[in-house]
Amino acid sequence: MPCGMTPATSKRTRFVILGGYLGAGKTTLAAALAKQLRDVHGRSVAVITNDQGDALVDTAYMKNAGVDVREVLGGCFCSHFDEFVKSARSLVNMVRPDIIIAEPIGTSTNVLASVVAPLREMYPDEFEVAPLFVVLDLSRVDETLKKASSFGLGGGRIIPSHQVHEAEMVLLTKADLVNEAAIQGAVARLAQEVPDAKVLPVSARTGTNIEALAQFVSSGATSSKAALGVDNRMFATEKATMGWYSGTAEVECGDRGDAYAICRNILDKVGTAYGGDNIGHVKLVFESEAASLKMSLVADSAQVDGIKGGRYAKGKGKMVMNARIMAPPTEIRKTMEKALRNVCDGMGMTITSYRDSVLRPVPEVPDHFRTK
Repeated sequence: MPCGMTPATSKRTRFVILGGYLGAGKTTLAAALAKQLRDVHGRSVAVITNDQGDALVDTAYMKNAGVDVREVLGGCFCSHFDEFVKSARSLVNMVRPDIIIAEPIGTSTNVLASVVAPLREMYPDEFEVAPLFVVLDLSRVDETLKKASSFGLGGGRIIPSHQVHEAEMVLLTKADLVNEAAIQGAVARLAQEVPDAKVLPVSARTGTNIEALAQFVSSGATSSKAALGVDNRMFATEKATMGWYSGTAEVECGDRGDAYAICRNILDKVGTAYGGDNIGHVKLVFESEAASLKMSLVADSAQVDGIKGGRYAKGKGKMVMNARIMAPPTEIRKTMEKALRNVCDGMGMTITSYRDSVLRPVPEVPDHFRTK
């Protein structure tokens, strides 16, 4: 057990917060952890998702995984803290989970000061707060921790590095995609950068260390790290470089709609339009009675994050799309809609309804801010 972390002594609902940057693999890991806690440890688990938009890929993905889920929309948990607690209480009252996993927006900052510490101090009789987990893509450790040379995705970023330095445990995801030497090198680097945090390599795809993570979550260890309390204004410029897009489309697939192909072709068109340096995260969920699929694009790397049923859909389908790209929001809107319509036309699918929203994030104003 990490220094300063004490075991729980009561039957409060346990909060597990999984922070980390866009595309680190938080949602896929949260689903794998929830399944392990439920199926192996016999714990009931629910999830709270969070984003700027009004149609969340993460929520659809969790529902497809059979997890009870609530949303906090329109901004970070930190600036909607009372709504965040309301969502947690709703889950407690309706489904009585042993554990709630909460996933903040990928660009959230000061999670210790504005989410974890207020939970610890304001609701000690209702919630038990686990150590703050920060998810970090193993292939991007050096990129994440390097000093930024300029604002924006191409010049390095201060937000993901700040997130890592808040961690009480760093979860190095996608361990199946790198060799053992790379894993050990990343662990050693983090031991220097964040000496007060535990480090655990994991893979949601292969199950590597998912049981170890579930055991730690079930151990009763609680958060105790002092908040860094950095002025949120220092992150505003970096956040403002990114446009945010959310879109939902209902489609008629015909007799044989290829769920994999529609998602992959859309991501390919978006990747070609912007290039890897400008893409924070693009993620899609395609849902139908016969097939459900989640796919994502991080920088220039596309991957399947989850699949349910077969590859092919028949009849009606639904597509939920989220994008975080370093470009004007109105331009992203045009690019995403054009990609969707071009791919559907080329595959003989008909779009029967479509709606979207775009924005450029404004500086966050936390409802509560604790630095002690």
